Amino acid sequence: MRWKIIVVNAGIVVMATLLAYFMLATALSDVVSNPKDRKEEVARALRAANAQLALDGVRMERWAAARALSEGVRGVFTAGTAVGRSEAATAQANRLRDGAVAEADFAKMAPSLVAFVDSTGVALGRNGSNLMRGDKLAELYPSLKQAVEKGETGSDVWLNRQRQEQLFVSYAPVRGDDGKVIGALVVGTPLNDERLQRTSELTGGQDLVLAVPAGDQVEVVASSGTGKAVMDTAGPAGIELTKGTLGSGAIAVAEKPVERSFYGASPLLGYGDGKRAVLLAAVPASLVGSVMALLWPLFGVGAIALVLVVVAGVLLGNFISRPIAEIEEGLLAVMNGRTDLRFQLEHPDLGGVISRLNSVLNALTGTQEDTTDDEGRPSRGAASPGEFDRG
Repeated sequence: MRWKIIVVNAGIVVMATLLAYFMLATALSDVVSNPKDRKEEVARALRAANAQLALDGVRMERWAAARALSEGVRGVFTAGTAVGRSEAATAQANRLRDGAVAEADFAKMAPSLVAFVDSTGVALGRNGSNLMRGDKLAELYPSLKQAVEKGETGSDVWLNRQRQEQLFVSYAPVRGDDGKVIGALVVGTPLNDERLQRTSELTGGQDLVLAVPAGDQVEVVASSGTGKAVMDTAGPAGIELTKGTLGSGAIAVAEKPVERSFYGASPLLGYGDGKRAVLLAAVPASLVGSVMALLWPLFGVGAIALVLVVVAGVLLGNFISRPIAEIEEGLLAVMNGRTDLRFQLEHPDLGGVISRLNSVLNALTGTQEDTTDDEGRPSRGAASPGEFDRG
């Protein structure tokens, strides 16, 4: 009997566990790996990262514009000789850079370049060294020329392998006493993996990639997390997506995941004309590695339930089987001639059956039923009132 109890209850547990698994797997699959939701997450990540980088550029422009109004910065352009202006430019650039490093607003994005250019876009000097003096930066970076000519602040991406320049750069015009633009202050922050990692941490933690078109290919400049691996695996499809977003100026998201990630691209906004670089984001195609990984504890609970079923089945089977086995053995003994045998079993559920069985044996053998209690006293019901009256 105990095995029947165990098998029946174990079957119920197994069926309930499997039913719960398939129902939860169906419900969760749409939640953790819904392609539409994942694509929307890519678009949100791109908008957030673009906004953060644009905010960094605006913050740097304001900082440079505020410094451009100081007498120390304007004094760089009033030195009498070219050598004097270059020395003044380097000294002032060093002071500005040291001051920026100490400011909390520039945590993890302190300027690596502070430089001065004259009204024609020729570099006067920079921080840290005598390099860059006399370089025609306006010819290399048209956005700088435009900022000087219009007298407006601006930001751009400087990428020049020959000059070893890879920077986010902001400009602020410097004006003389007459209000005319006499030059510009240039401030650049590193464009590297650490910068994109900082941006990712501030905007939700998605993998980011900054890339630029390079002929028929796309060159990855910096990345955070596994973004570069996703782009490398995307191959020609990733290149077409990147070029397409530069042409349209809108966010584009790939139709199919690559390396278990959905990826998308957007022009880098707030830097130059919006066609200098592309920002890419990659998000996991599923919020979990697999639904099985999420639901495996369910099978653990089912296994524990099976163990409990076995234990409970053994205990319950013993509770019922043992007294039945004793009754069976006693009846067999009665059939073999032991007519004086009576059952002395105490059982909360079978006690009534045992009492009736003893009564049947007494009736069959003609034995008067023992009505005394444990101490030998007659066990009689209370006398009725009529009996007392007759006595």
